Amino acid sequence: MESSLYFKTALIVSIQIGIIFIGCYFFIKRARDAYTHNRPFFGIHFRGEENSRGELDLIPIDPRPIASKSPLVEENEELTTPQSTLMSKFMWVWFFSLFGMVFLASKSVVIGLTLMTLTSVTFAPLLGVIMLEMDENDGLRAILLTLFITIAAALVGMYSGIDFSFMRTFLFYSLCALILIGLVRIFVGMSSAMIRIKAIAGAILFTLFLVYDFNRLKNLNDTGVNDWSTALDMAISIYLDILNLLLEILEAMGNS
Repeated sequence: MESSLYFKTALIVSIQIGIIFIGCYFFIKRARDAYTHNRPFFGIHFRGEENSRGELDLIPIDPRPIASKSPLVEENEELTTPQSTLMSKFMWVWFFSLFGMVFLASKSVVIGLTLMTLTSVTFAPLLGVIMLEMDENDGLRAILLTLFITIAAALVGMYSGIDFSFMRTFLFYSLCALILIGLVRIFVGMSSAMIRIKAIAGAILFTLFLVYDFNRLKNLNDTGVNDWSTALDMAISIYLDILNLLLEILEAMGNS
């Protein structure tokens, strides 16, 4: 019996999100093991502090002697440390695989899945670094919250009986506005309060995108569409919704 469009899409999304979240978890676990044995991880040294909940929070520190630093070097130190060089390579691979996935997935399912997997594999350590730069305990809670919201959005989008296609125009223009605000932040700057408000709005927006995309998946399945190309297209949309939702939640928590 041939699997449904639901199953194909869920399989792709689950594997890719699993790669990211599990990879990030083990990245943090390895960092904590390195801290316990007083050795660097990815060239990064850590000191440990207790947060307000009494949990261990790793804080990256610069291992170089203070005397070796100059104001110019300190300002640009991330450009010269071995770990930043390695992370830069991961970031470039992630960047090109992400755009390749978006623009080439429609050409070939194999190419799309390959690029999607490469995107996930390279994003996992990047997310791990983001978590370690903040309180990683809160970061892991943000992952759980993201999963909870995703499941809730799937239930609403597929089983509420409402056709959410009317949200398409609103979501498009809202996304354009969010991108514009992001550009303003880069070139003009924003207060921490405005950044948090923007992040909360972004989290709400991508939650609505999840509802819309899961509803779109239901409508396609109901019309009898059941091919891997469509499943991959839907999986990429939901996958990007989930990642953007997570990043907005992290920023809304004031830790990005």
